[in-house]
Amino acid sequence: MNPKKQNIINAAYTLFINKGYNASSIQDILDEAGVSKGTFYNYFTSKTQCLIAIMESISSELSQLRMAAAAGRPVNDPKVLAEQLSIRIKLNREKNIFSLYESIFYSQDQELKEFSKLTYLKELDWIASRIVDVFGNEAKPYALDNAASLHGSIQQLFHLWKVTSHEMLPTDELASFVVRRLEVTMAHQIATGDRFMRISGLYPKKHAENLSPTELGAQLESYSKSVADGDATAQLVAFLGSELQANKPRKAVIESVLGTVANKTGHDAELLALLEQVWKQLAKL
Repeated sequence: MNPKKQNIINAAYTLFINKGYNASSIQDILDEAGVSKGTFYNYFTSKTQCLIAIMESISSELSQLRMAAAAGRPVNDPKVLAEQLSIRIKLNREKNIFSLYESIFYSQDQELKEFSKLTYLKELDWIASRIVDVFGNEAKPYALDNAASLHGSIQQLFHLWKVTSHEMLPTDELASFVVRRLEVTMAHQIATGDRFMRISGLYPKKHAENLSPTELGAQLESYSKSVADGDATAQLVAFLGSELQANKPRKAVIESVLGTVANKTGHDAELLALLEQVWKQLAKL
């Protein structure tokens, strides 16, 4: 990301957490960041857009951390899912996300409310897709039910812990607990056919999820060409792309390179989505 834009985002984040979104003005952001009004408007059209950029930046960080935790491990391992859920709980606490969402809740800004709704639905969609990864295609009709239940359980148990205990929330223990409950519920639903939601997903299947290894490799190569020449990450992504298009892709090599790329920071949403699909394709190679 452009350093000037990142500087503005960092300044706005500090203000929104310490002073509150509604109480912070654009002038406050300019003063905190040490930039002119013209510089601010080069990157953002409003304070709303600045908050959305903060939330998107945190979302990208979450995706990167989840991918780093998953690389080299089985797609269907419940422990991987638990760790990925734990990462979100920790990041929410570290970044004081609830404070930011509280600002959105009390705001009358429709753009913010729409963004918040979309973020919520994307998280449910991600959880539902991971439930299918762990429990197989027979879990697909029940994945959305359980994504909502799991998401809600984490939130409610988080808040219950806060009001009943002075100890630090054991995030790993919480994530493992909800996944264990998920395993019991999923087995029962698959056995009985009991479900509430009559849709299997929130969005049409994402393009990257429909790709064969060869097609995914081509997408990765195309992405690498859109990045600045000489970029180390782009070179690794291009290598992943060529390896996936080989007659006999080398699984161990792909796993190693994927782990290296996944542990780098600053990836955009497009690359993170492609890397997640590489991880899922490895189970089929």
